[in-house]
Amino acid sequence: MFKLLIADDEIIIRRGLKAAVDWGKFSIQIAGEAEDGEIALEMAKELKPDILLLDICMPFLNGLDLIRKLESALPEALFILITGHDEFSYAQQAVRLRVFDYLLKPVDVKELENVIERAARELKNKMDLHRKDEKFEGNLELLKMDFLQRWICGSASQSNFKEELNLFRINLEGPVGVSVIKLLNIDLHTADKVWSDKLSAFSLVNITRELLSDFPEAEVCEDTEGNVIILLPLQRAEELSFINKNIKEKAEGFLEKTVVYSEKTAQSAENIPSIYQQLLEELSSYSHLSPIVVLAKNYIDQHYFDPLMTLTEVAEKVKVSPSYLSKQFKNELGTSFIQYVTKVRIDRSLLLMNDPFLKVYEISEKVGYSTQHYFCNAFKKVVGISPSSYRSGSRR
Repeated sequence: MFKLLIADDEIIIRRGLKAAVDWGKFSIQIAGEAEDGEIALEMAKELKPDILLLDICMPFLNGLDLIRKLESALPEALFILITGHDEFSYAQQAVRLRVFDYLLKPVDVKELENVIERAARELKNKMDLHRKDEKFEGNLELLKMDFLQRWICGSASQSNFKEELNLFRINLEGPVGVSVIKLLNIDLHTADKVWSDKLSAFSLVNITRELLSDFPEAEVCEDTEGNVIILLPLQRAEELSFINKNIKEKAEGFLEKTVVYSEKTAQSAENIPSIYQQLLEELSSYSHLSPIVVLAKNYIDQHYFDPLMTLTEVAEKVKVSPSYLSKQFKNELGTSFIQYVTKVRIDRSLLLMNDPFLKVYEISEKVGYSTQHYFCNAFKKVVGISPSSYRSGSRR
């Protein structure tokens, strides 16, 4: 029920207003009546009515002054003024205030009913809108996750995604680091933990969110295959690689399953869906590989920055001979061990190239090259141009 306060200094008018309308028909109850403006002010503050039916000319505080004092206290209330013909100049002032409508004395019952019906409809519409807003806010996170999944995976319209980003308060201005993290059903060591796929995926998401807690601008969601997607507006290109490495280490230590990831930088939000598809394609190659090669790739992906890493070292980690591992790389990846390590290092360097604060020699050190000269030669072999040309905007 909506609450109504009637304020008029004439008792006959107050009684007449109370009796003139079947208030219950409009879901309205008369919460109180006041004989002057000051009493009405105190009652309104206490009762917080939805509708106030006010005489313009009342003792101590007229209707217009009363509205001015109540506008901030009752922001959703509807004010209806009752005025005489000789008070019409007051009614004109009311137009500049937040007044729903006004009625001329003597009040016509039919006109009163029409105004009250419109007021009740207005209040109901506001109430429905509030409920929708509350429902939206209550489900905001779920709705946001649904939008991110559909948009990134390409099942939502790409034409109005910016409006959706604004709606869900997602800020993806400037370069955005995009990574996809995949959990493989390959045990590490001799795992004695038994995890269901659903529980493993749930744990991976939680670990990811926990390690991203210092990055409030980051967005995390899952795709339809249960892979974890991270979107991180980048200040420094190294941030995403560092985060992914930490997620991988913590998840593998906790789940004792192999975790792999792929990452790239999108120069603008428009590119994110296509970047995601590229990353997904890279990760799909794992499904065709033997556990030995997966584990070897996994080790290389985590230690590419070590210039002393060798085939023998990696073979020892996965408990096979160097010759066997070399053969499997050739058979399954179509490349040699050295070629694969070079590709990983150059791919990581391309991510770091987007960081204007890093010098080329610093990038070469970070990706496992002992000299800048060696790095530049390897970069040109893989990319086709020198690092400086790549940075200046040239592309093949």
